[in-house]
Amino acid sequence: MDDAHRRGYLPPPSPTRLTPRKKPHGRQFADEDKEFNRDINSARAAIENINQRLKTYAILDGVYRGAIDNFHKATKIVQVVSALCDLNLNKHPIRR
Repeated sequence: MDDAHRRGYLPPPSPTRLTPRKKPHGRQFADEDKEFNRDINSARAAIENINQRLKTYAILDGVYRGAIDNFHKATKIVQVVSALCDLNLNKHPIRR
């Protein structure tokens, strides 16, 4: 952890966050590293597609200003859009 994390300016790094592997300087990139990066990038593309749909339909446009009792409706809408995008990805995968 660097100094910004220790002082509390930034949240601690997530232990479950996956980042692509970098090519070692002056060496070849291993096939398993290429496959690992390909898997991460296809999952990231799926999530970005869901975020794009939520923004296109203005579901995530601005700040939620409704009553706290109705917040579950906004959550349910996000879940439905995510499920529909997932169905679309199953039908038309990004990567085969």
